[in-house]
Amino acid sequence: MVRVDQEHTICLEAIGVVENEVSEFRDWGWENVESRLVIAERWAPALEGLEEFSHVMVIFWLHQVPEDKKAIMKIRPKDRQDMPLLGVFATHTQYRPNPLAVSTVRLLERRGNVLKVQGLDALNGTPIIDLKPYAPRNAPRGEVKMPEWLARL
Repeated sequence: MVRVDQEHTICLEAIGVVENEVSEFRDWGWENVESRLVIAERWAPALEGLEEFSHVMVIFWLHQVPEDKKAIMKIRPKDRQDMPLLGVFATHTQYRPNPLAVSTVRLLERRGNVLKVQGLDALNGTPIIDLKPYAPRNAPRGEVKMPEWLARL
């Protein structure tokens, strides 16, 4: 349970867990990682029809982020000194107040309550918060603007 302010409380329940061979965080090489998303049996009916999509957005909790790292306000992307010092909300760092992450991955197959995916940047044992099918209508409309430093990563 996370207290947002005196009037709002957010409670999240994991719907499943990531299973793969990755036990330590890495900056690169996630594109070929195959993972199993083992969804709790009680949520299996909620997966019906997901196998018709080629990609799925996985929302997950970065459970191994140390408490002291959640207070970081600014970082250099990938810890590179040639990158600008930025607020964490302008980056994809795992160091954030609420260590939620979202990745869009290829859905390889569904078998009951287990999804096999490729490209998920999550460690073995990572709690899954939610799933959403990816469709082109989820992509931004119009021109997309990005800073020049992002191309250098």
